[in-house]
Amino acid sequence: MLRTISVSPSPVSKIPSESRNDQNTMNGNNTPLNIAIIGAGIVGAHVAIGLLQRNIQVTVYEQSSQVKEIGAGIAFPTPIVDCMTALNPTITERLQKVSGVFENLNAINGCSDEDLRLRPADKLFDVVVKPFSYHSTHRAQLLDGLLALIPPEHIKLGKRLEAITHKDNDKGPLLLQFSDGTAAEADAVIACDGIKSQVRRIVLGNDDPAAFPHYTYTSAYRGLVPMEKAEAALGRLSKESATYLGRGASLFTYPIVSKNTLNVAAFVHDESEWPDSKHLTIPGKKEDVVAAFSHFGPSVRDLVAALPEELNRWAIFDTFDHPLSTFAYGRIVLAGDAAHASTPHHGAGAGMGIEDALVLATLLKKVADTQGLHERSGAKNRALEAAFKAYDSVRRERGQWVVSSSRFAGKSAQGRNPGIGSDPALWAKDISERINKVFSYDWKSLLVQAIDEYERQLGVKAM
Repeated sequence: MLRTISVSPSPVSKIPSESRNDQNTMNGNNTPLNIAIIGAGIVGAHVAIGLLQRNIQVTVYEQSSQVKEIGAGIAFPTPIVDCMTALNPTITERLQKVSGVFENLNAINGCSDEDLRLRPADKLFDVVVKPFSYHSTHRAQLLDGLLALIPPEHIKLGKRLEAITHKDNDKGPLLLQFSDGTAAEADAVIACDGIKSQVRRIVLGNDDPAAFPHYTYTSAYRGLVPMEKAEAALGRLSKESATYLGRGASLFTYPIVSKNTLNVAAFVHDESEWPDSKHLTIPGKKEDVVAAFSHFGPSVRDLVAALPEELNRWAIFDTFDHPLSTFAYGRIVLAGDAAHASTPHHGAGAGMGIEDALVLATLLKKVADTQGLHERSGAKNRALEAAFKAYDSVRRERGQWVVSSSRFAGKSAQGRNPGIGSDPALWAKDISERINKVFSYDWKSLLVQAIDEYERQLGVKAM
């Protein structure tokens, strides 16, 4: 049964003009399907682009009056880039314009007393996990490029979702009600509204602990360090991606695109509860970061000292403690962080959402192409429900494993897993196995499995 949640109003605005014009934009035609996407972030944009590419009508509803992303880095391994291409090749073209390519997963004992600037070029790292390559970019730059691929009439801003109800005793479209007093109809709803998903709360209700993410007792302080300062602290390592292992804290760095800025994510463990029940980000104190890394070596301490004076403290929440029993709720489905929010220690959150997007686009294309379904009463609804059940069948186990594995990896990088401790060799063996499972993934077979499951759920052979 669907539940409603009361929320405060938010203003209605328009998509920024700089994201509107592009020769490669897609226009959905009149198909039997009308899909609502909740959330215009990176995953929601991929879902929208993939559906529009397949001539499926979509509308993206975003609660903010302006679409924007945090000013931090994001990385995609090669298999996820292949999924982007399968959704729409233009996505990959946009990514390549704003990204740099890096290879391998490199780790260093961050607590070493040596001056890391003195390491020779052929002995920079204590651990190298191969083969591994990825595109790194700035979140905001990527999102701007994605939004330029979506015609502005397909995006509605200032639309904070308040309720989803059925019309005509479950036979008609879904009715979406927004806090500004407006409403819209859709055949199905795809929730891409992130870790604090409103749709997840609507389908589960406020009394279900799985409706909410939970604190992992780790915070992240993210910042960009000018390359001249980073080089003064790390030497050659400033031009490379690396994880700096430690005790109770860890650091991950990689240069942004043109290598004139180093992206730094400092992860700090603490046993205190998160102090703000409404926000996942609060102002942070640089002195707290400096204190957390005070037992690290001189090079890491110098890099931490070069972080901006004003830092935000990002709570690391995930869905590990209370995983969902399903991602599909009739004609409502959850994707990305709304379904399986993970910590960032595998760098796989957005990538898993892009895999979700490709599966959903493939299945909904199959629904749209299923001959004769849309002329029979209720058949379209049954087909959509079958597609979402198939999606859940092929995505939930993998998505929830990544949540669990990423939580474990974060603890290992901070020396908090008894079986691994602070031994870089043991860390390397464990993380190599996990990374390979995350990214050495046969997504083409996944699509075949999804279609087979859709046909099984529907009980007919789709055309």
